[in-house]
Amino acid sequence: MGMKNGIGKINFREIARELRISVMTLYRVLNNEPSVRPETRKRVTEALNRYGFFTHKSSREIRIIFDFCDHIYLHHYGTELMQRLSHHDYTCIATDHRKNPRKFLDAAAESDIIVYCSVPEDAVIREARENNPEIYQISVYTPCSADIVVSSDNHLGGELAAEHLHSFGHRHVAVYLSEQHPTRFDRYHSFFARMKSLDPECRIDRILEKRGDSLPEVCARYFDSVRPMPTAIFLLTGGAAQKFHLEFLREHREKLGNLSIMSYDHPENVAQDPEILTQFDRIEFLPGEILDWTEFYIVNRPLMARRTPVRTCIKPTLRIAGSVRKAEHGS
Repeated sequence: MGMKNGIGKINFREIARELRISVMTLYRVLNNEPSVRPETRKRVTEALNRYGFFTHKSSREIRIIFDFCDHIYLHHYGTELMQRLSHHDYTCIATDHRKNPRKFLDAAAESDIIVYCSVPEDAVIREARENNPEIYQISVYTPCSADIVVSSDNHLGGELAAEHLHSFGHRHVAVYLSEQHPTRFDRYHSFFARMKSLDPECRIDRILEKRGDSLPEVCARYFDSVRPMPTAIFLLTGGAAQKFHLEFLREHREKLGNLSIMSYDHPENVAQDPEILTQFDRIEFLPGEILDWTEFYIVNRPLMARRTPVRTCIKPTLRIAGSVRKAEHGS
């Protein structure tokens, strides 16, 4: 079929001809009118998605809920996305479903899109959909049952970290997990599985930081009690890696001077001043790519015949800065 290239330039007459329906029926599907038979709606939806995404046009302003929580990282990039969308004709509403669930549900009932920057539970997504069956829900960074999930590929990231540490001979690694980090277990489980597949006899310790804990205190308890000492530590967020270096390692350099450090995320995500950043060997993805895809899915929404989540994973890469060194065993 001679479709035109570009979003919003699909030839609806040719699609209608291919499906042997009228153009009016196709437009009824686009406008979500209930008079169309389910089997016809399904055929039209599949055809439109086959030829690209449909740019939703509306005679009224689109209302978008941005749902936030007390996670600084997610709040920062959610706010950046709101600023990007200011160039479109959208009304953006900030909510927090944990602090004010009634305000959140009232807004959901009157809105078109929810963007979760809040690590949503599936129960919240279901309740929003019950209040508004047509609501289109997007989760940024956190896997869940939203219509669209955009995140980094945390499973691949964990595997890349394991392969890197294993290549330098590390057989005893501590992994720092913060309770505030929503995808910590995705990264940890894939790291653990890959390390054990490469070296079944390796040792992996978990350092658990609960809400309200201090990183220096948690690390002090671990390193004061562990024997033998690990040869490497893998910190699952860039912020934890910078804090570990600034607030703990400097005070214990004599004891931990040979410790290799592996980090996750882009260090510039943590602080804007490059002079205070320490570069570590790290698994890196660019938040801008997540924002690009989220903006794309907002402006160009796919038509969904079913509520099956669409998952877009940003591929992470390994960056080497020299903080991982060959392991010294038997010391």
